[in-house]
Amino acid sequence: MNRLKNNEHQTLCARCGGQCCRTRPGIEAPERFLALPDPAAALATLLLQTEWVLETHYGVPYTPGVTAPDPGRIIQYPRPATLSEQGKDSVDITAADDCIYLTPTGCSLAFEARPRMCRELIPDSCFECETPWGRREAALAWLHHQDIIQAATAALVPQEGFRP
Repeated sequence: MNRLKNNEHQTLCARCGGQCCRTRPGIEAPERFLALPDPAAALATLLLQTEWVLETHYGVPYTPGVTAPDPGRIIQYPRPATLSEQGKDSVDITAADDCIYLTPTGCSLAFEARPRMCRELIPDSCFECETPWGRREAALAWLHHQDIIQAATAALVPQEGFRP
């Protein structure tokens, strides 16, 4: 789990307007769920509340000596929903929209409750913020935890109106 201190820079974020939060919410690491007694149930609860969604990553990112490229593999990982995704049956990765936790004064989540990608964001005065933990790192982190994703979605199938 991220051990960085709070990296918020409210002055920069206020001037920027939260552009990173306006394009797509950050992705969470598996450690958040693995630390809980029932990781799949915790994820299922967030998905059922329609505050979080599962994003799909196509292919395994190649890491020499660690992972082989596998363009046919599908990896899913959780992140907060956007305003247009909340309550919907599907995720639209082509459409940029505000994170549901973005408010006029910044993120409504406490720093510790934010996804890892958000917690590791490095603010920049030129509004070119970066994160060392992005989609590639999320796909690799979640690669060996797809059982949690599958168990969470299986728990939701009986719920009326939910389709993973």
